[in-house]
Amino acid sequence: MQRNATTTIIEEYEKQCGLYSAFTEKIEKLTIELIKENGLRVHSITSRVKTRDSLKAKVAASERQFSKISDVPDVSGIRIITYFDSDVDSVAKVIEKEFDVDREHSVDKRKLLDPDRFGYLSLHYVVRLPASRLQLTEYKRFAKCQAEIQIRSILQHAWAEIEHDLGYKGKYAVPSEIRRRFSRLAGLLEIADTEFGQIRDSLQEYERTVSQQIIDAPASVLINKGSLLSFVKSNPLVHEIDNKIASIAGGSRIIEDEGFISRQVDKLHYVGLKSIADLNSSLTESREIVVAFAKLWFDRKYKTLNASICLVYLLYVLVARKKSVTGAYNYLKAFDIGPPEDRKIVAKELISTYSKACV
Repeated sequence: MQRNATTTIIEEYEKQCGLYSAFTEKIEKLTIELIKENGLRVHSITSRVKTRDSLKAKVAASERQFSKISDVPDVSGIRIITYFDSDVDSVAKVIEKEFDVDREHSVDKRKLLDPDRFGYLSLHYVVRLPASRLQLTEYKRFAKCQAEIQIRSILQHAWAEIEHDLGYKGKYAVPSEIRRRFSRLAGLLEIADTEFGQIRDSLQEYERTVSQQIIDAPASVLINKGSLLSFVKSNPLVHEIDNKIASIAGGSRIIEDEGFISRQVDKLHYVGLKSIADLNSSLTESREIVVAFAKLWFDRKYKTLNASICLVYLLYVLVARKKSVTGAYNYLKAFDIGPPEDRKIVAKELISTYSKACV
């Protein structure tokens, strides 16, 4: 009977493969949008449709009795890889809220795992689109489709992929001494997964409290990503100089880019600014020359500017102030600024522009 069902399901698959491909693409895009809307960051979201051979093997081997293709839960598959183990549950809440979850056939493998293994710690949901979405024209044709959504951390994913590549499946698949090595490694990975999450939480707590430290004792606050972000967001002088540079550019819009701000950290240390107090003092002292330099140097084609653009010009001013072409060249080289073949020319132009700005 299962053999006949397999034939029926494969025939349905061949007729509906296009439907399932479209459904999988829709679910992937929808999941990406939902993750973003809920303010979550994940490493990746990928999808796949089972191949004909894979589907045939699954139906033939499964203990469940499938009579039609819509009974098979994972013809469409979505995999969400989070950065941290703690984010698995955050993503799970979004999935449970936005989809109809088949509780009977969904499984949290984290709760089934033997305590001595890190293993395949995925959370698996079997889902359908909710009635509210099926009323929309773009989703109506997917009423009978379901998908399996797997959620796991990047370290859990690494384990599963390596485990699969090694062919290590089942408790007695390899000799006991190698199983012990797997167990030791599993413990290390589980500790690492937990530690990464705790480090993330500690960094977030630091970023919440550093703004007060900057007010109370700026000399004791070293420049790092968290302290620089806090300084840039709250310091009125930074905003003033940024706005003047935007005005030079014809009213360019200022946008916040944490990545851009954090990339200035090593540069500030390179020129000798170690603490927030050092940075504030240097910016206060050089505020006029920074604006004058930017006016001479700035390319007016930019329609948007990153918040903290003033730091870029402060760095140029501090480098050019020493009037050393070699020093300016080394700065450009150290941070891979501009084409290598142009750096000596740019180094000379930095010093020349600085001299003109000082007049």
